[in-house]
Amino acid sequence: MQASRSLSTPAPWLRVGLAGALAIGAVSAAFGQSADRQATHSAITGDALFSNDSDHFREARGYLGYLFSNGWGLGGGVTYYGAPDWSARGRGLFGQCRSADAQQTLSARVGVMDTDGHTTPTGALDFMRHVTSATSLGVSAERDVVDSIKGIENGLTYDSLALVLDHQFTPRFTVGAVAGAMWFSDHNTRPFLRTRWSYELVQNSGVNAYIKTRHYYDTDPGLGNYYSPRWLGEVSGGLSWRAALSDKAVFFVSADTGRQNTESGGTGIWGARIGLQNHRSRKMQWQVAVETTNNHTSGFSSGGDGYRYTSVTGQLVVPFN
Repeated sequence: MQASRSLSTPAPWLRVGLAGALAIGAVSAAFGQSADRQATHSAITGDALFSNDSDHFREARGYLGYLFSNGWGLGGGVTYYGAPDWSARGRGLFGQCRSADAQQTLSARVGVMDTDGHTTPTGALDFMRHVTSATSLGVSAERDVVDSIKGIENGLTYDSLALVLDHQFTPRFTVGAVAGAMWFSDHNTRPFLRTRWSYELVQNSGVNAYIKTRHYYDTDPGLGNYYSPRWLGEVSGGLSWRAALSDKAVFFVSADTGRQNTESGGTGIWGARIGLQNHRSRKMQWQVAVETTNNHTSGFSSGGDGYRYTSVTGQLVVPFN
C-alpha cells in the first residue's frame, strides 16, 4: 500500500486519484438512488489548515475541488510541514462526494498523496443518519500520513474507523460518543473512546455547558515516531456560545479546562476556540475558526512542559445555480 518514490513521476498517483474519483462516483450514485435528496448544484469546495506549536513545528494544508450537480467531483491538495532546519512538502489528487437530505449526510474523499517522496492512498468518510427524531448513528473513517517529523520522514500512515452516536435526551441535553480504533503502519494499534455531554443552560440562548472525555490505549507504545503513551485518559469541562449575527453569519466560541492522565502522571489541560460561519439557510457555506490549546495530543507531537498548539481552519462551498 505504500512506496517510496520521486515526486517527479506523477503517473501512478494520477491513476490512483482517478480510480478513487470513479469509486466515489459509484458510491454517490447509489446514495442518491436510496434517498430523497434535496436539489443540488455544482460547486467549488475548499478546505485549509494552518498550525504552529511551541516546538516550532508548522503545518499548512490546502484542498480545492469541484463538485458536479450529482454530488461527486474531483480535487487536489498540497501540504507543507516545517521545523527549524527541516521541511517537507506533499501533493495529491482525490475524488470526492457530498450529499445531504433531511435523513442523512455523507462526505467522502478518496485519493493519493505524495509526501516527502512517500506515496500512499489517503481518504476520509463521514456518514450520519437520523434513525429516530432524537438519535443519529454514523460511521467515520480516515487514512492519512502521520504528521510528525519522524512520521513524515519514515512514510508512516494511520487508518482509523469509528462508530458515531448522537442522542438528544431532552431538548436541552445531548450526548455524543465516538468509539473506534486507529491502526498505525508501525504496527501500533490504538482503540479509543470519546464522549461529549452538552446541556443548554438557558433555553434558546445558545449558551451550553459541556463535559468532554477521551480515553485510548496503545498496544506498542514509546516507539518514538509520535506521541504514544501506554494509555491516556482525560476529562474537561467548559462553556460554549453560539449567536446569530442577523441572518448572515453565526458567531461561536468555547473554552474548557480539565486534566489529562497517562502512565507517566497527570497534567492540567485547557483549550479555546472562536470562529464565524454563515447561516445554514444560505447556499454558499463557509467557516473560519481559530483554536489554541496546551494539549499536545491535538496532533502527533510529543510536546513537553509549556507546550502550546494554535491552528486556523477554513471551509468553503460555493454552489453554482
